[in-house]
Amino acid sequence: MNTNLSERKMHALVQQQSQDLPPAQQLQRWYMIVDGNQHHQLSQLRDTEINQEFMLSEALIPQLRLIAMLIAAQRFNFQQPTPAIISDEADWFAARILVMGVRVFHLDITLIPMLKTANARARAFANQHNLPFTPAQMRMSLHAGRPERLLIIETATQIEQNQNLVNNSLNFAKQACLAEEALIQTCQQKN
Repeated sequence: MNTNLSERKMHALVQQQSQDLPPAQQLQRWYMIVDGNQHHQLSQLRDTEINQEFMLSEALIPQLRLIAMLIAAQRFNFQQPTPAIISDEADWFAARILVMGVRVFHLDITLIPMLKTANARARAFANQHNLPFTPAQMRMSLHAGRPERLLIIETATQIEQNQNLVNNSLNFAKQACLAEEALIQTCQQKN
C-alpha cells in the first residue's frame, strides 16, 4: 500500500510539473558529457560511449560554470569559512536551463525534487538579472545502460550539421548560448 501511495505522489509531481510548461515546440536532442561540478572522481568515458551524434562537452561551454557559480554564490554566507564545494547539482541544472535553454532533461524520476529546485533557482536568478527564462521539464529515463557522466538534454536550438564533440561544443557555446560577455555585463549592472 505504501508503494502505491509513493507512486501516486510521484505521478502527481510529474503532472504538476507538466502543467507549468509552455506550449510544445520542436526540440533538438543533445548528448552532453557533464563534467562541470566534478568534486569527486569519475571514470573516463570510453570511445564507444561518446559515439553519439550531436554530442557536447560541458567543460567547453564556459558560460555554464560562470552562471552555476553565481547562482551558488547567492546562498553563500560570507561570515563563515568557504566550504570545499560551493555549488550543488541544482545550481548546475539551473545554469544549463538559463545558458543553454534546456527545455527537457532525461532523468531518473527520483531527481524531480532537484529539477524543481533548479527551475526555482533559475527563475529567481533570471528575474534578478533580467534574463530570459523558460522552465525545464523532465522526461523519465532509465540510466541503467548509460554512462554516469552522459546527460541527455533537449533544447530549442536547431543545428542541422553534426560535427565532432569539440566543434559541436565550441559552436554551441558561441552561437546557441547566452554570450559570456553579456552575462558578465548583466550581472555587474545589478551589483
